[in-house]
Amino acid sequence: MPRSRRKPSRSAPRCGRWRRTCRRAPSSTGAWQTGHGWHTERMRRVLPGPASPAWVAAETLGSAVTALVGLLFVARIIGPQAAGTGAIAASVFLTVDFPIAALFGDSLLQRRGLEERHRSSALWATMGAAAVGMLVLWLGAPLIARATGAPVTGMIRAMALLLPFSAAAGMLSALVLKERRYRLLASRVLLCQPLAVGTGVLAALGGAGAWSMAAQQAAATLSVFLLLALRSGWRPQRLFQRAALAELWPVAGPQILALLVFNGRYRIFIVGLGMLVAETVVAVTHIAFRLLDVAMAVVTGAASRLAMPRLAALQNDRAALAEAYGDLAQLQALIGLPIAAGLAITAPRLIEILMGGPWIGAAEPARLVALAAIPGFLVGPAPALWLALGRTRMNLLMQLVAFTLPLVGLLVLRPQDAAAAAICWVLGSLAVPPLQLLVTLRALHRSPAWLAQRLLAPLLGTLVMGVVSAWAARELAAQAAVPALIGTALAGAIAYAAVVAPALGFRWPRALQEA
Repeated sequence: MPRSRRKPSRSAPRCGRWRRTCRRAPSSTGAWQTGHGWHTERMRRVLPGPASPAWVAAETLGSAVTALVGLLFVARIIGPQAAGTGAIAASVFLTVDFPIAALFGDSLLQRRGLEERHRSSALWATMGAAAVGMLVLWLGAPLIARATGAPVTGMIRAMALLLPFSAAAGMLSALVLKERRYRLLASRVLLCQPLAVGTGVLAALGGAGAWSMAAQQAAATLSVFLLLALRSGWRPQRLFQRAALAELWPVAGPQILALLVFNGRYRIFIVGLGMLVAETVVAVTHIAFRLLDVAMAVVTGAASRLAMPRLAALQNDRAALAEAYGDLAQLQALIGLPIAAGLAITAPRLIEILMGGPWIGAAEPARLVALAAIPGFLVGPAPALWLALGRTRMNLLMQLVAFTLPLVGLLVLRPQDAAAAAICWVLGSLAVPPLQLLVTLRALHRSPAWLAQRLLAPLLGTLVMGVVSAWAARELAAQAAVPALIGTALAGAIAYAAVVAPALGFRWPRALQEA
């Protein structure tokens, strides 16, 4: 007799278009999973977890590469004059955008007893600030255009419309970071930045000129907003309480002023420089500074992502806080020192390869700014420490020093070329680290010798790398730019690894082991 077909149990999982019964496969833990679950488990083994520090590295490296490619490709296509005009417009927009997007983010990250009333109230207050920012940019655009002599009114007003989306994205990013969902944060770069770069390049190839930089900014802002709005998992309520904002403001107030000064000091410096020199000089200076800024973002981005939630969680355990800070300072130096020293050595070749003849004047300014960045990597992630301790006024004080000195330099020296502008800029970079080091060690109740012990490996590695790289660059001076740059970088990297790896016991830095 023919066998009767057994109907699948109602409890059996079904999937697929025709609702077939899924095959089951044993997992590594002995539990049974559906066929789809089996494939999901295999993907989890290949990709790092959502909170893995590997995503921090992917985000910062991806951000550096895409930002550098986008900046250089667009600038090279549209030329120095249009790039200078776009740089002025973007600087004005970002000066207003950055503090609004970060208005309550750090205070939400620092607060331990976070409630829905804090989140929703902070979002609606941020959107109100964005509306005010739009009005300020719209009315101020003609004034900026007259002061700089650049046709930036239309670009500034167009980018002002992005402020609400950027504000919401900044708020959502802070909430995601508080949960240490590094994979979602990395997706902003790995998915959205290539889209933005492609938009800018296509606009430049289409003859948009300086507007290409505005198109790139619009694509980046809108795509990040959509990604976080769909994936963050949080929806605001119709809830606004002044009392909730009052609880956040003691941390948010000084911190947002510090961020405003930090972000605005470069933007205002570029606008001030535009009042003294021609747009081509502004463009060359912008390229030199941005080249370093993109590279340094690898360091500051990684350190900030790891330090801010970790130190905030340890704010009531000062001994553990100090140890975590020491580990993070070592990690920051391990990444930052070789990058800064390497850029100082290879800047002329790098500019020659990436930008060509019209931009060669950016080489020396880039070298000066790279050298001046080295002391900052010896202090550690001090801004995250002051945020964790709720002493955000210290961040404001340090940023005011870094903000004031370059502007004083502009007024006194009145530079006429990019190299002189770089000298003005590094005044702030050199003045802040000694002050930051003094107050940070006092807050941690640690000695300079304690920090020096943590930094010994990166310091020795960078010293040896610098000697080897400088020798290689001199030996390869007669070679073409690309092989000379590759040879110099390879020699330096091998020398650095040969010193640092044994100094760390052939292990990952502790900051990554404990993440």
